[in-house]
Amino acid sequence: MELVVNLLVGIAWPAAIIWVAMLFRDELRSVLRRVSQLKYKDLEASFDEGLNKAEAKVAAAGPVPLALPHKPELTSRLEQLRRIAEVSPRASILEAWVLVEEAAAKSGFVQGAGVPRVNPSLFVEELIRLGRLPPGSAALVRQLRRLRNQAIHLSDVSITQDEADRYLELAATASELILSVE
Repeated sequence: MELVVNLLVGIAWPAAIIWVAMLFRDELRSVLRRVSQLKYKDLEASFDEGLNKAEAKVAAAGPVPLALPHKPELTSRLEQLRRIAEVSPRASILEAWVLVEEAAAKSGFVQGAGVPRVNPSLFVEELIRLGRLPPGSAALVRQLRRLRNQAIHLSDVSITQDEADRYLELAATASELILSVE
């Protein structure tokens, strides 16, 4: 009898915690969606911190300041992406990355024999090697790609509309930087 009591005492707390977690699972999910930073072992993801790094890389790249007005067709796309960001900041980030890919494709950098693919990172690195873009451009595209990957793969990281808007501006700037090469 004493063995059964000891067993029940040992199981009671873990069972109670699991029961409470199941009881409040919807509320716990809601709280976890608002997490803006995630840390698990050696992996740490902070979208805002990544945006700060990307904005610093734009400043270092130099030729296309972040505050310049964009071309009319790009302004129209940005407005559309901002409307998407109101509903889903994550979706707007995924769509903004397309601006960078399209810029590389319009510049004539396509790879792949059967199915043409565009790799903006390789394209920017090639333009830097040729001396047609400043060295900070590759770091900007790599940082934008990392942020896009965080938005896709780390669903526990919450992305605010403000962060999405900042990403949209950075993607537009990278796109114009790539298209500015003659």
